[in-house]
Amino acid sequence: MRFEIGGKRLVDDVSLAIPAGRMVGILGPNGAGKSTFLKLVSGEHKPTAGHILFDGVPLAQAHPALLARRRAVVPQSSQLAFSFSALEVVSLGASVPGFGLCGDHIHAAEAALERVGLAHLAGRKYTDLSGGERQRVHIARAMCQLATAPPSPGETLLLLVDEPTSNLDIGHQRRVLEALREAAAEGAAVLAVLHDINLAAGYCDSLALMREGRLIAHGRPEEIVRDDLLSHTYGCALDANQTPSRTPFVLPVTRDAPDGGAPMLNGFSRRHHTEPSSR
Repeated sequence: MRFEIGGKRLVDDVSLAIPAGRMVGILGPNGAGKSTFLKLVSGEHKPTAGHILFDGVPLAQAHPALLARRRAVVPQSSQLAFSFSALEVVSLGASVPGFGLCGDHIHAAEAALERVGLAHLAGRKYTDLSGGERQRVHIARAMCQLATAPPSPGETLLLLVDEPTSNLDIGHQRRVLEALREAAAEGAAVLAVLHDINLAAGYCDSLALMREGRLIAHGRPEEIVRDDLLSHTYGCALDANQTPSRTPFVLPVTRDAPDGGAPMLNGFSRRHHTEPSSR
């Protein structure tokens, strides 16, 4: 798949499968084409070349009603000027408040707010919420949308989120990513644009690494979180390690780091490093 504007390729021959029941994270530096790729998958942009398949059907041919039922999108930022409550905004994923909103819709909205840790703010005006709280409200809205009409056998639900942990502290970052993982465990295909490599490695089933519009690598977190691969992609020296539980993580190499340049974190240094296998 390719997408270009004014002769500049923003996404260049990228091919990626997002399986049902899996959470795929997209990583890469600013300008790598991550958000553009997500907009292509959502149908907001049409590819210049190639095509996107949703359960084997070209996305361009999918009926809008089908997409509304089976695909939910959370962009980087969303503007809402109406003084709806948080619960009413989440309910927009199912219907328009005051226009046929039934008990099942309300229950789905309340359950989605609970998932992102905002049940206690259900009655608060959306415009009075912090930036991080608004972000979680829109994630809950997307989850409410997918929960309203359960899929038929063989149908995939697709959840697309762009930087879902921006503006969030570490506790709420974990809460949101755990909610996304739960959605994948329940059968949805989840695609998330993320900037925090360590969080992505801890929660995603696989990682797609992009640079200058191209897909550099795609694989399990332990295959992607490597010194050479990440340093080349991000253009800076990075040191990849593994925790004792084998979860990969990465730290920037600093000038005053001990052990010949390997940074330390709670006593873990390069002595815990596992050399990547050749691919």
